[in-house]
Amino acid sequence: MRRLGFTQQLIGLLLILVGLGILVMNLFRVRLVGPLILALVGAAFLAGYFFRRLYGLLIPGCLLLGLALGIAGGSVLKASLTVLGLGLGFLAIYGIDLLCRRSTHWWPLIPGGILVLVGLTQLPGMDILPSIIWPLVLIVAGLLLLANALGWFKRRA
Repeated sequence: MRRLGFTQQLIGLLLILVGLGILVMNLFRVRLVGPLILALVGAAFLAGYFFRRLYGLLIPGCLLLGLALGIAGGSVLKASLTVLGLGLGFLAIYGIDLLCRRSTHWWPLIPGGILVLVGLTQLPGMDILPSIIWPLVLIVAGLLLLANALGWFKRRA
């Protein structure tokens, strides 16, 4: 009986998302079928994560939603935002898991940070960004090493 309730909730959530996606496309006269499909599949994975708390469902959910966001944003803004969206998807893995479980793995921050930085350099008018990013990356890396050496990142038992 519990399984039937979960299935109905998931189908209900997907129907709402499909309706919202079609409504947005019709209101703004934008045809984004590809990103909508990616977003729906990603939302299904995320719904599974929220109902079952399985970390393995969070990863494809966030990455697919990030890709959908990047592709849709790139279509609307006529810019390449796919890399930025994918990076935001990785960062969302870290953030959502931290909010839901109060602890998380740090690994999504590495590809997420790199992809967001690369994606930001692809935005129009951001030609100066690479000359700013690399010194900031060195500063942040130094601060992290210093904080670790001072014991600020001690694990809780």
